[in-house]
Amino acid sequence: MKFLYYFIVVTFMMGIAAPKMNEANDVTSLIPIGWQQLVRQSGPVKVEGDLNKDGIQDVAMVIEKLESAKDQAPERALLIAFGNKDGTYTRSIMADKAILKADEGGIWGDPLADIHIDRGSLVVSFYGGSNFRWYGNYRFRFQDEDWYLIGATVGSFYSGTMTETTGDEEDYNLLTGDYVKRIVDDPKAEKITSHTITGNIGKKKLLKLSDFVATGSTDQFLK
Repeated sequence: MKFLYYFIVVTFMMGIAAPKMNEANDVTSLIPIGWQQLVRQSGPVKVEGDLNKDGIQDVAMVIEKLESAKDQAPERALLIAFGNKDGTYTRSIMADKAILKADEGGIWGDPLADIHIDRGSLVVSFYGGSNFRWYGNYRFRFQDEDWYLIGATVGSFYSGTMTETTGDEEDYNLLTGDYVKRIVDDPKAEKITSHTITGNIGKKKLLKLSDFVATGSTDQFLK
């Protein structure tokens, strides 16, 4: 008891903030010390909706470290909190590799395009590149008491002759194993044409959000 009392007194006198708990009345109080909510001109990067099917609004937000390594953008993370009946929030997950940093989008700039809720799933979208563009949309769902990647759409195209709807694209339903691929026939052709193939990769073990790496390749969920 004496040690605990001494620790509390010293902590208070030194101005050291106590670690934030996993439950709070204000969802921003769940942000760890040394991090802040990512805010753009349009406002905080945050969405609300029912993500665990209990009829209560939940929150997903992107947070960013206050400090960063020299000449590098701050690290980012995806924080998801479940709403409770009493108006409080409980932190479900903080995925610290799931969001690309502001300097990882190439000439395009910040690659974080959007986060939104669709049919009870959280969708995170990235977009970047220069003349050659790339994009990725990743769908996460809470099931079996954890977060899993259940779908992904990735693509690339040359902006001089193609658009996002005419370039190469791969779309995967990771719950069923079904996929649809659009493949450009000749990228150097004056008039771009493509063909589509469909198939099934078989059901694989779903990748947890905690293991998802935004900078990683499709191998992390297709292998």
